Amino acid sequence: MSVKKAAESLPNTLLRKARQERGWTQKELADLIDVPQSFMISRWENGTTYPGPIYREKLSAIFGKGYKDLGLYRSTPTLVPDGAQKQIIDHAIPVRQPGDPPLIGRDHLLEQIIHDLCSENHGSFIGINGLPGVGKTMLAMEVASSARVQEHFPDGVLWTTLGPRPEVSAELQRWGALLGINHVKAEVLQQVDDWFQILQQAIRGRQMLLILDDVWNIKDALPFTIGGTECAYLLTTRIPEVAARFAGKEAMHVPELTNAESMQLFKQIVPALVEQELEVVPKIVQAAGGLPLTLALMGNTLLVQMRHRQRRRLEGALKRMQLPEERMRLTQMQVVSHQQNGPTTIPMSIRETIALNELLLDEPARQALYALSVFPTKPATFSEEAALAVIAACRDTLDQLVDAGLLECNEEDRYLLHRSISDYAQSQNACTQAERRLVDYVLNYVTRHREDDQLLQREYSIILAALKIASRSEYRTELADLLTLPIK
Repeated sequence: MSVKKAAESLPNTLLRKARQERGWTQKELADLIDVPQSFMISRWENGTTYPGPIYREKLSAIFGKGYKDLGLYRSTPTLVPDGAQKQIIDHAIPVRQPGDPPLIGRDHLLEQIIHDLCSENHGSFIGINGLPGVGKTMLAMEVASSARVQEHFPDGVLWTTLGPRPEVSAELQRWGALLGINHVKAEVLQQVDDWFQILQQAIRGRQMLLILDDVWNIKDALPFTIGGTECAYLLTTRIPEVAARFAGKEAMHVPELTNAESMQLFKQIVPALVEQELEVVPKIVQAAGGLPLTLALMGNTLLVQMRHRQRRRLEGALKRMQLPEERMRLTQMQVVSHQQNGPTTIPMSIRETIALNELLLDEPARQALYALSVFPTKPATFSEEAALAVIAACRDTLDQLVDAGLLECNEEDRYLLHRSISDYAQSQNACTQAERRLVDYVLNYVTRHREDDQLLQREYSIILAALKIASRSEYRTELADLLTLPIK
């Protein structure tokens, strides 16, 4: 196996794609086909070396694919892009819209992303994940428009927004047009794999940043990993597993804003309202759960009412913003596709934005999500024992909610439910059975651990939640039982 010069090498992204689809590391693949050193897999994927016939046969057998499907077929025809190379700034990169929240509380994370992308460690894969509305796309927009990034990637920035049902072929074709593949040549390309190989050739030798926004499935992202060793990738997703599988240790979580950051953002939008120091304002800000999108939509709604200069209407809007069902109705414009004449957008409420995550759930997991809304929200936590008692389902169901990004698990193996997710779940189902199961669980728990102050204190938040539920008339007996127990 001869080592190619760096300028002549073409990364074998088909082989890398096949490995990533199986979830194997380079070392794991090396062990499976008896390669003595894992760096040999890296060299094959980078295109600096080519596997010999024995290893080609082993790779074909273990993946169940032909040589061509694994990029191990040397006679792939070339296609030269039209025109001279120049910096490409994709028109699909979103621009700040009226009403978009300012970027607050993200300076450190933004600097970290830009630093990693522009480091000398070429071929970076970075994935960021977080809740719907936490600002992942806004972060990616800031990265794409950064002068430092555009200087480091002189050949440009490509962007695609995928979503739960992406039009992969159409987006690859759009990238092809940007890279100089003309209409006549594009007519012969029909399949995703055809576009994948031809775009590899078109981008060969270029130093570009490729941004994959709102990715729901790792298989949707892999056809866009067409860049050479001088390219880097930034992926955004609401699903933690997608970020981890794409970027490995370079996966980053985008946290919610702190209370102080939330108030700072809200003040940027409606400074006059915050300056009035109304008691209701901190309650509204806290109800957003640190999500910039919710804060911006609430702030813009209140700003409009303030412009009318009618106290009655402002007070009515302030009352509505305290109600979960009203916050769920707040609407943003959502990009659904990009065309040459601009993006296509549709209005989408916060409820609809969160509801998209239900596409990842089966029916038992949906019902479990609704049931969990009886628990107090983040930063309060609850045990797996309590969660299983309330949802009346198995651990796999909880795992499904965690994998979908709808439920968090901290380092102590305790669960957290975000305020917006809980508000959404409550709007979908009354959960009266879940309420009774929580009261029964707490009554049993307190009875079992009445002498252990530490355990009682640990579950204090759910004990209070159960007391609140039991205070209703239909739970009078349970309330009396709870009140007779020694809860400190």
